[in-house]
Amino acid sequence: MKSNLPKEKNDNNMCGFNEPLHELGKILDFSMDLICSCDNEGKFVWVNKASERILCYQSEELIGKKYTDFVSHEDNDNGINEDFDFKSGSHVPIIFEKKFLDKNGNIVYLQWSAVWDDAKNLCYCIGRDITERKNIEKAFEIERLRFYNLYSQAPSCIGILKGPNHVYELANELYLQLIDKRDIIGKTVKEVLPELETQGFFEILDTVYQTGETFTANEMLVKLDRDGDGKLIDVYLNFIYQAHKDANNNIDGILFFGNDVTEQVLSRKKIEESEKMYRDLIHKLPVATYSCDVDGRIVLYNKAAVALWGREPELGKDLWHHSWNINDDKKSSATLNLCSMAKALKEGDPIFKEEIIIKRPDGDKRWVLPYPVPFRDTEGQITGAVIVLADITEMKQAEKKLRKSEKKYRYLFDNNPMPMWVIDLVTFKFLDVNKMAIMKYGYSREEFLAMTALDIRPNDEKISFIKSNDISKINESNYNRGKWNHLKKDGTIFTVEIIAHDIMYEGTPARLILSNDITDRTKAEINLEKRNRELIKTNSELDRFVYSVSHDLRSPLTSILGLVNFIETESQETDTLKHAKLIRSSINRLDEFIKNILNYSRNNRTGLEVQQIPLNEMVLDILESLQCMKNAKGIRYEVQINEQQLFYTDRLRLGTILKNLISNAIKYHKKEETDRFVKIIGYSDQENLHLSIIDNGIGIAPAYHQKIFDMFFRLSGKDGSGIGLYIVKDAVEMLQGTIEVQSEKGAGTTFNITLKNLKP
Repeated sequence: MKSNLPKEKNDNNMCGFNEPLHELGKILDFSMDLICSCDNEGKFVWVNKASERILCYQSEELIGKKYTDFVSHEDNDNGINEDFDFKSGSHVPIIFEKKFLDKNGNIVYLQWSAVWDDAKNLCYCIGRDITERKNIEKAFEIERLRFYNLYSQAPSCIGILKGPNHVYELANELYLQLIDKRDIIGKTVKEVLPELETQGFFEILDTVYQTGETFTANEMLVKLDRDGDGKLIDVYLNFIYQAHKDANNNIDGILFFGNDVTEQVLSRKKIEESEKMYRDLIHKLPVATYSCDVDGRIVLYNKAAVALWGREPELGKDLWHHSWNINDDKKSSATLNLCSMAKALKEGDPIFKEEIIIKRPDGDKRWVLPYPVPFRDTEGQITGAVIVLADITEMKQAEKKLRKSEKKYRYLFDNNPMPMWVIDLVTFKFLDVNKMAIMKYGYSREEFLAMTALDIRPNDEKISFIKSNDISKINESNYNRGKWNHLKKDGTIFTVEIIAHDIMYEGTPARLILSNDITDRTKAEINLEKRNRELIKTNSELDRFVYSVSHDLRSPLTSILGLVNFIETESQETDTLKHAKLIRSSINRLDEFIKNILNYSRNNRTGLEVQQIPLNEMVLDILESLQCMKNAKGIRYEVQINEQQLFYTDRLRLGTILKNLISNAIKYHKKEETDRFVKIIGYSDQENLHLSIIDNGIGIAPAYHQKIFDMFFRLSGKDGSGIGLYIVKDAVEMLQGTIEVQSEKGAGTTFNITLKNLKP
């Protein structure tokens, strides 16, 4: 800042100022801090003796030079060396830091406190040497970065919990991935992982915080709610809780360190389960089984093996061949090396189908067929083997008995009263024939053995058979099963029934065939089939006749009802009206009977026409149509059908069922009852319609519950044709349903119906 005074006057002022400043400087020279004054251009005006210790410069070397000449500009150090403007004229002390180079080139950090004096036009500064502190801070920062790198890049979960409430202060990425949470810093463990409360972890944390004792756990099961939906996931951890202490050695938190070993634990458990399953499998196998190591020592065996050997081997000591008592048979080591187990352990190439003999301690010998399988490690090296010993002693004995009984079976074959032969399954050539076949078919044994099974078929059948089946497919057909026409040597054709059984004939797959002459039975079956067709035709014609007659009878009945109406209208005579009423009643009964006959005929003649049925609407329409019945007035009707699913069936037959049952409920009601009702309740689901028709009428005695569905059955003293309920049951069965009656005499009647939902 420039002065407006003349230069001579300014010099006088400076001389007057320097004298007291010089006296003050003597005192300030004893300060440990660098004290100086600078003009408005940043030039040193005065510097105390501390400059020699701090910057290694004499005071005289600094005065008149700008402080910026000694400032280090290697780096900015986060703004430490930003320029300070001495011209700003601040009257309030300003604190800032500068990085200087001493005379020897070493970096010195100074913390400055500066204030501007307008009167003197100077800036007074005190610089404290903070180099040691800065170096410590820098070393601390380096160590902090090292720790942070170790903490953030460590292959383990690391974190710090602070305070008695265990607040997250630090948590590395692996830990965040483990718990599948992000924003946890500043929150308590209970807030972040509330599911740990019931698992005892908060008690463990409290104990470590209060006692300072380290807690260690290996493969500890922890259940985490990672998705926040209440579904806990099993995690296995190796972890340590260790007390964290402050500078005064007081516990202020907990350092945790852990590794997720879930994969290793689950893998080990799977291995253990596999080993257990393997051992259980061997123990439960019904055949003798054992395993041994690569040196042939038995390490595992089952009960069946003990039963076969007649002794229990000593695990890890007895060799595989000791169980055979093979030394008693004086087998040499060369012979042992040729055994299937020795080959499996040595070369991994076992020998199958090589029979051996096991001699038990009691002297009993068993024929055995061994099946060894070698074990290999990941590098393909043989580590042991498992072997299954199939006891074939009984089979050997059976073979011996079979050979002894061959003559007996040959006799039975030759003298069987039915023709029998054996054919090759591939070529269909005759391999053997019995005496009855030779006698029945007229061919000699030599002629049979020169032919195939196709040669005893009539020529036309044989040709058509070969055309439709090539020789490779004959074995897959039913050629040797069922009914066939066979050809004798004299040309006679007769019908036979074939019975076949696959066998082994002298080591060759073959088929044993029995031929039964059913010519007479076939003729009888043909006659029976003819009579059945005629009966079906007769029934069909009778059904059409009944329908035609019933339909034609209704026309004259309608005419007669018209005449009765005319008589009742014109006549005033009491007897005439009475007789007309009787005529009408008889005609109505006859008409109802004819309608039932027509319904019965229609039910048997027509097929089902399945369609969707609006159940409630249909029942209401039927009730409305029946209101003209004599006893219909005064009855309370209740319809409750819950159509849970759309119901499909034949409308005509369902209408017949409902109309008959509801009209019966109306007809046979109690006239004197005050609360007479008819209820139709039920529901339809995906599979069925469940329907109940309930009334409180005169009821039906239990003795008649089954008879009421018989054709023309009528209860004593009751009107009706006796065919209505028969038609109802017939229609229910055609709709793939059932009907049941629940009733007591005088206590009302309930019909329970179940009909199949014929939904397409």
